[in-house]
Amino acid sequence: MLGSEIEFVNRDYIRYEGKNYLYLAGIDYHRMTKNPIIIQSLSKTAYDHGINPTGSRSTTGNHTIYGKLEKKVAEFLDTEASVILPSGYLANTILLQTIADEFDKFFVDEKAHSSIIDALNLCNVEPITFSHLDDKNLENKIQENLSEGENPLVLTDGVFPANGEIPPLHRYSKIISKHNGKILVDDAHAMAVIGERGIGSLEYCGVDRNLVYQTGTLSKGFGVFGGVIAGNEKLIKAIHEKSRAFVGSTDLALPLAAAAITSVSHFIDNRSIITNLQKKATELKIRFRTLGFPMPNNPTPIFSITYHDETKNMKLNSLLLQNNIFPPFINYPGAPLGGHFRFILTSETTDEQIEHLYTTIAASLR
Repeated sequence: MLGSEIEFVNRDYIRYEGKNYLYLAGIDYHRMTKNPIIIQSLSKTAYDHGINPTGSRSTTGNHTIYGKLEKKVAEFLDTEASVILPSGYLANTILLQTIADEFDKFFVDEKAHSSIIDALNLCNVEPITFSHLDDKNLENKIQENLSEGENPLVLTDGVFPANGEIPPLHRYSKIISKHNGKILVDDAHAMAVIGERGIGSLEYCGVDRNLVYQTGTLSKGFGVFGGVIAGNEKLIKAIHEKSRAFVGSTDLALPLAAAAITSVSHFIDNRSIITNLQKKATELKIRFRTLGFPMPNNPTPIFSITYHDETKNMKLNSLLLQNNIFPPFINYPGAPLGGHFRFILTSETTDEQIEHLYTTIAASLR
């Protein structure tokens, strides 16, 4: 089933069924997708270079723009190198095609994103699931299933998109380091969102990058499009040589790649935008918890609101529309049973807009 048809009016409002509504939803955490600096960069590159690189990067399509973007992403993520991909969903498949033969057992969070599950299936890997965010259950599963000398790979989201939970990567790292293992972290909702410099979940959790494979996207925190894998030069070279999905794909549209360079550069120079959003998110979560809505105690700007009751949820839906707030009701894999309203804050959200959302939701409790 498709979602409601909407049109974007500006960075804060959408048009839905003939009316304008405040839009505190989606995945564009800094509203960069309509930032003038992004649009200007995209438009100029389309005019100067066209749309399509006209081939796989392994053949005739290795445009100079891609190398410039990869250097910028590596700089932002404070890593040796990176590789850019045509979509974020592909990132886990491309990485697993490259590294799967280095590991013997694969342990995946039971609520991991479908891109992780699909990547495991495409690589003919049988995963062993462990309980959501549960390091003790992970340790038990490793003890039960890992033979001496075997290497484990743990796979998880860095930020779970339904409600913004962050896995205890520091505890996972202590477990897998005993077995010469690593963690594959899908940081799609973490890059340019969490961590002191916006590097993602490994920075937030204080985990050594040498223990982590980091995948992600340019479509969320950076507001553009395309997948990302960050790592050392050896890993990136192996991806170029071993991943069929990488070798066989035409890469990102050139205007999008140029727009991404602009976005990543903007955040390199203005990382306080990220930490300011974290501060706003933390403060609003405290207020929502006082209303009785469970919220993870972390700075992700994702707010899951549900009554676990269809009638009450629909009452809130009507109240939001009456107050000119678009109701982002989602019943997506990983969402709470019966669906939920998945709100976000962005770095563009004003104090007045935050207060309007809070008071509207509070009124639904009466």
